[in-house]
Amino acid sequence: MTAAQLPFAFDDIPLTPRKVERREQHTPHGDVPSLLKWTGSKRSQAARIASIIPPHNRYFEPFLGGGALLFHFAKPESFASDIYAPLIEFWEMVRDKPEHLANDYASQWQSLQEDLPGYFYIVRKRFNEAQRPEDLNFLMRTCVNGIVRFSKNGQFNNSFHLSRRGMSPKTFRAIVFEWTRRLNSVRFHQCDYADALDQMQPGDFGYLDPPYFGNKQRYIGDLDVARFFDDLDKLNRRDVKWALSFDGQRGERAYDASVPTDLYKRVINLESGYSAVAKVLNGPIEQVTESLYLNY
Repeated sequence: MTAAQLPFAFDDIPLTPRKVERREQHTPHGDVPSLLKWTGSKRSQAARIASIIPPHNRYFEPFLGGGALLFHFAKPESFASDIYAPLIEFWEMVRDKPEHLANDYASQWQSLQEDLPGYFYIVRKRFNEAQRPEDLNFLMRTCVNGIVRFSKNGQFNNSFHLSRRGMSPKTFRAIVFEWTRRLNSVRFHQCDYADALDQMQPGDFGYLDPPYFGNKQRYIGDLDVARFFDDLDKLNRRDVKWALSFDGQRGERAYDASVPTDLYKRVINLESGYSAVAKVLNGPIEQVTESLYLNY
């Protein structure tokens, strides 16, 4: 989830030396249509990352989130997965039921205009009870900065964004159908990331975007980095190529899980704009730089 990342949910960890190939700069929005608003989305970086991904057979994205890279690599037998069931159900709905999804959003958008912000909290309560993917979509389009935030007991608890009333239904409908055309033959799976990686073979390619190390406010909890690094090592030993968006820096604050240097061959620092979370917390507006690790 994609993953998605929440920079304020981390402990301060010293930035360790690494082999940095170069730094790239990007536009704040990129060229991927904004379908599911998801914190940590790689929309601003997707075109650059896509340009350095080698030819491959099957494409795997086991932390799907907002799916920015999937927009570039959706093709027959692409394998997109996430452990969060409502998220996968949403993407299946985009692929299989775009008319229903667009109509549902239009109806909910109208209800919000008539009961602002009360309707948002009606939907939030309903989602926490029934986990409807349509409601997840509505909440992410109208909550504060699209931040994926859950309580300790798994309840979605972000608030309504008072200055936004949601994307217009006409614009949303057009984006849904643009994505539907891309996802025609993509396979979606609700599973642990390791189950997806186990299916990868030489000639396949995986893009991995897990939550930042130390994340405490996501539906999957903290990432077991020792296990994760072991899974990357298994891919290396099977000669499977991968790219990993994992840690980085916001201003002078580093979020570094010290990826073992024997796992990757190079790292590129990608500037991804300014922290949406810092805006929410009324903190300093700081440049976010993320690290892209490559094993090729």
